[in-house]
Amino acid sequence: MDAAETKNALELLAARLETLSAVLDKAEEWAAEAGVAFDELAAARLAGDMHPLAWQVAGTCTQPLQFVAWSRGADLPNEVQPVVDWAEARAVLADTIALLATEVAAVTPEAKRIVLERMGVYLELPAQRYLDDWILPNLYFHLTTAYAILRMKGVPLGKADFMRHIGGDIRPLAPEPAS
Repeated sequence: MDAAETKNALELLAARLETLSAVLDKAEEWAAEAGVAFDELAAARLAGDMHPLAWQVAGTCTQPLQFVAWSRGADLPNEVQPVVDWAEARAVLADTIALLATEVAAVTPEAKRIVLERMGVYLELPAQRYLDDWILPNLYFHLTTAYAILRMKGVPLGKADFMRHIGGDIRPLAPEPAS
C-alpha cells in the first residue's frame, strides 16, 4: 500500500471510531435519562459466550491500533486490552481517535503475518488483503456488536447512527421537472 492508500485507510478507520463514539454518547444520554448505570451497559453481552460491551469497544479500537503499528513497521499482539468498565472503554476509544488524528500515512509493508497463538496458526496476507479481509471485518464485527448490545439494552439507536459517517454526503432530491 502506498502512502495515499494508507491515508485513506486511516481516515476510514477514524470515521468508524467517531461513529462508535457518537453511539456511546447517545447511550450515555439515554442511560442518564433512564437511570441506568454506565457500568451496567459496559458489562452487557449479547450472549453468554460473547464479550461484554466494554470489551467490544476495545476490540473495535484494536484494529486501527494494529494497522497503525504495522504501517510503522512494528507489531502488536493479536489481543484486545482488558477493558471492563465504561470509563476505561471511553478512554481507549478517545486515545485511539487521538492517535489516528495525528498519524502520518506511510508506505506500508508488503505483507502482514497474523499469529493466532491460541489456535497455533498464522495467516500471511498481502497489504490490501490485511486491510480488507482482516482489519475491516474485525472492526465492523466489534462495532456492530457494540451497537447491538446497546440496542438490546434499550438505547434508541437506528441505522442513521450506525451510518453516521455518510451523513455529510446526503442531499435532497431535486424535484422532478413539470411536464
